[in-house]
Amino acid sequence: MVIKRCFAQKVAYYMGGKLWNPMMKFATKDIVYVFVEMDSGEIGVGEVWSAHGTPETLVHVVNNDISPMIAGENPHDIDHIRKKVYGIAPLGSMVGVMMNALSGVDIALWDLRGKLLNLPLHKLLNSYSESAYTYASGGLYGKDKGLDELASEVKGYVEDGFTGVKIKIGAVSIAADAERVRVVREAIGPDARLMVDSLHAYDVPQAMEVADAIRDYDIYWFESPVALEDQAGHGVINSKSGIDVCANESLSGMFQFKHLLEHRGATYVHFDLSVCGGITEALKIAALAEAEGLKCTVHAALGVGLFSTSAHFACSIPNCDSVEYHFVHQWLSEHKPELMAHEGPMVKPSSEPGIGMSFMTPDFIEKVAKDELARAQ
Repeated sequence: MVIKRCFAQKVAYYMGGKLWNPMMKFATKDIVYVFVEMDSGEIGVGEVWSAHGTPETLVHVVNNDISPMIAGENPHDIDHIRKKVYGIAPLGSMVGVMMNALSGVDIALWDLRGKLLNLPLHKLLNSYSESAYTYASGGLYGKDKGLDELASEVKGYVEDGFTGVKIKIGAVSIAADAERVRVVREAIGPDARLMVDSLHAYDVPQAMEVADAIRDYDIYWFESPVALEDQAGHGVINSKSGIDVCANESLSGMFQFKHLLEHRGATYVHFDLSVCGGITEALKIAALAEAEGLKCTVHAALGVGLFSTSAHFACSIPNCDSVEYHFVHQWLSEHKPELMAHEGPMVKPSSEPGIGMSFMTPDFIEKVAKDELARAQ
C-alpha cells in the first residue's frame, strides 16, 4: 500500500470586488486543493492559498515536481517524504512556492494518515484540549461600507457569542483608521478583545504613529505592522509601541520564525498551516514559541478545509491562543456546516478521521471549479 500520485486543482471563487484590504481588492479568491492518492484508492486532501506566486504555479509544482518524487512512498513516512521534497530547491532550502506546495502535500498526508488509522487529526497529534478559542475576523473595507455598517458588523459578531474581533487597517489615512478602531471598540464593548491587522502596510515610524493613535482603545495585538522581511522593525513595534505584535502568517519554515523571534518581533506567533510548511513544520514552530514562553495563533482566512485543519491543530498544542474564524472566507462551509459550528468563541474539531473533509474529492472540486467559472461569467 503506497502513494500512487499527488496532484493539485485550483478553484477561483467569485467575490465581485466589493471588499478589500490594504493589499488587494477581492475580485476572486483563489484556493488550491492538494490531493495525495493511494494505490488502493484512499485519498487525503490539503487546502492552501498561494502566498507566493500564482496559484497556477503552485498547481504546476505539485503536479510536475513533487508528484513523481513521492509516488511509491509509504504515506506514513511523512518526514522521509518531506526530506525528499526539500531536495528540489537549491542547497536543500525551501522558500516561496516550494514551501507553499509542501504545505498542501503535508496536510494531505496527515489527512490520509488519519483516514488510514481511523483517527481524527487532533487525536493523531495527541490532543491537548477538546476545543479551540476562536475570534471573529472581518472588518474589511467595502463598497458603500461606512462607520455605521462597520459597527453593525462587529456588534453582530459579539452578539453571536464571540469575545474577540479583528479588523483591517492600513488602506486609508491613519486618522480615518483610528476613527474606525474607535467605532469598533464602542460597538463591541470594553471586555471583548480587539485586534488590528495592517498586512504590512506601514514602515516603522508610521506603525508607531498608528500605535499612538489607537493604543487607548485597548488593542489586544497589532498584526503584521511593517514589511514582512523587516524582522527588526517588528521587534521595534513589539517592544516600543505599547501594543503586542502578532506575526507573521506569510512566513514559511521554522528558521524564518526563529529569525523573527531573535528580534523579539512577535508576542503572538502567527502562522498559516497552508504556508508555513504544513502541520509537520507548524509543530516545530509551536515548540519554538513555547520554548520562548510565547503563545501561537493560527491564521485561517480561506475555506472550511483549512479552518477544520487549523481547529484540529490548535487542540494539539499547549500554547495556542486562538484560531481565526473568518466571516468573509468560508468557502464550501455549506457542505459541512457543523465544522464551523461554535459555542460562544469555542470550536470543537471534527470527530471524523483525518481533517473531517470526506466530501472534498477531486470530482467534487472539479465540479465546484466549473460552477464558479460559470458564475463569474
